[in-house]
Amino acid sequence: MNNALASLFYPKLPSIIGHRGAYNSAPENTLISFRKAAQLGAKWIEIDVRLSSDKIPVVFHDNEVDRTTNGQGPVDTFTLESLQELDAGSHYHTDFSCEKVPTLLQAITLCIELNLGLNIEIKPNFGQDSETVTAILATLNPFQEQLRGNVLFSSFNLLCLKELINLSPEWPRALLVNDLNNDWLTNTKALGCYALNPSYECLASIQNVKSILASGLRIIPFTVNQISIAKNLLRLGVHSIITDDLRSLNSLKNYKI
Repeated sequence: MNNALASLFYPKLPSIIGHRGAYNSAPENTLISFRKAAQLGAKWIEIDVRLSSDKIPVVFHDNEVDRTTNGQGPVDTFTLESLQELDAGSHYHTDFSCEKVPTLLQAITLCIELNLGLNIEIKPNFGQDSETVTAILATLNPFQEQLRGNVLFSSFNLLCLKELINLSPEWPRALLVNDLNNDWLTNTKALGCYALNPSYECLASIQNVKSILASGLRIIPFTVNQISIAKNLLRLGVHSIITDDLRSLNSLKNYKI
């Protein structure tokens, strides 16, 4: 796809992005969490997507279901039907005991309804890099017109980002990193990345921020939960901030330097 057409898909990034929905206000990566994020004023949310055992893209962060559901075992040993029989809300509070593990399709449909943009983190189960990307795109691409300008893919996994280029280069990509080693610039250039999503601790050095900005990349750090840190990062030129604490940080959505 040529650059002019691809530019139509560039994301309209807000200053604040809700981590896994409204992480501090509802059970993560659930439909109620996405609704709560919208109620708190979020314009975008970040979600995690991997495959069930029957290869359906579901919104789930961990490799295993133990931490956030009443089940046990790896996600990729559960069919979609068995995943959606689990209680995905009680770990947060018993008021949310009816919450289920959503499919990516359910998340997309709801986000279109709520006018929420999506940072989709691709989290493949072991050995499922290519098929995870293929399944996600099969779900997402029918909604291209509704989602254009409202989607950013991100991943720590270089193979997933490379597969995105091969299959749907029009969707913007971001590389997730936990540290700024010598490879971030090489990898983002090779993968045609729109943004770098670093752990915010990487940005303690002003020089690091300047180096990333000088490369032409947008900066979207995770996970910033203190207003003072968020203000400083925005002042330095960071484009968007991923936060657990939408209730507090969304006051910065119209922050002026």
